[in-house]
Amino acid sequence: MSQSNGIATLLKAEKEAHEIVSQARKYRQDKLKQAKNDAASEIEAYKKQKDQELQEFESKNAGGVGELEKEAESQVQGELTEIKETGSKKQNEVAKLLVDAVINPSFEKHINA
Repeated sequence: MSQSNGIATLLKAEKEAHEIVSQARKYRQDKLKQAKNDAASEIEAYKKQKDQELQEFESKNAGGVGELEKEAESQVQGELTEIKETGSKKQNEVAKLLVDAVINPSFEKHINA
């Protein structure tokens, strides 16, 4: 009888060990699933934060580009107006110089000759 009692004890111990191992596996799997879920939620939160930062940056700088374009356009228009005014003021002088150069040529020896 002591052998059957010893075998029963061994079977009981083996069953308990099997339960402990299966509980440890289940605990490990649960922790792994929880870690994956936590990582996924952290990644999603990080993505949302970076998307929001990008949108804020774009909205902040979108107006800046428009303002720079307007400023550059006004500067170009100002310079064009100044050039046109200078051209209209000097138009008669330039025409006179061209006519004089055609009518009264000056004969000079070229420096390379």
